[in-house]
Amino acid sequence: MMNFEDFDQAYDWFVPRHEPIPFKEMTRAQLRQVVKLFKEDQGPRTAYVAEYLVSTSGKDFPTLSDLEQLLRLGRESLDRTGPQMDDISGTFFSLANDFAFCLCVFLQKYRSDVDWVASKTSKKTLTYNRPLIARPDYEASEGYIDGLQFFSDSLRSSVRRGKTVDDVMRQLKRSIKRNFDINFS
Repeated sequence: MMNFEDFDQAYDWFVPRHEPIPFKEMTRAQLRQVVKLFKEDQGPRTAYVAEYLVSTSGKDFPTLSDLEQLLRLGRESLDRTGPQMDDISGTFFSLANDFAFCLCVFLQKYRSDVDWVASKTSKKTLTYNRPLIARPDYEASEGYIDGLQFFSDSLRSSVRRGKTVDDVMRQLKRSIKRNFDINFS
């Protein structure tokens, strides 16, 4: 893996094209617009990440190894913000978006019916009013993953609990198996 300082210096942050409103405060129309923009941005951004990471997976990008590399870079970025973790860096925020885009492309290689959707889960769930990577028949409890939240929450939890990126990768594989019936064991 590349040196983090070199990576951070040259990495072009992803800048969302939607209004900077927290997802939970968006109207349904605004959230649908975010999903539309995510679908448009996914291809170019995934191509940038593949080139930038100097991925050896070629046309198979992204692979599980590529997703792991993004998680490792995110962990390194998070480790540099200090133990309080109240504030995330632009690099971490951008890596979260890039991870979500790459995760969606990765899942689409195994299931052509997976795509970005505007959440239709209830207000009681953590995924209420968020862009999700989902099967068309997803339910309130399965069939989707919130790529942005997974990246952020899993890495933050790994720091708090003294876990490693390998532990986060195991969690990702379990989530993919449970929600998309794709087994990587």
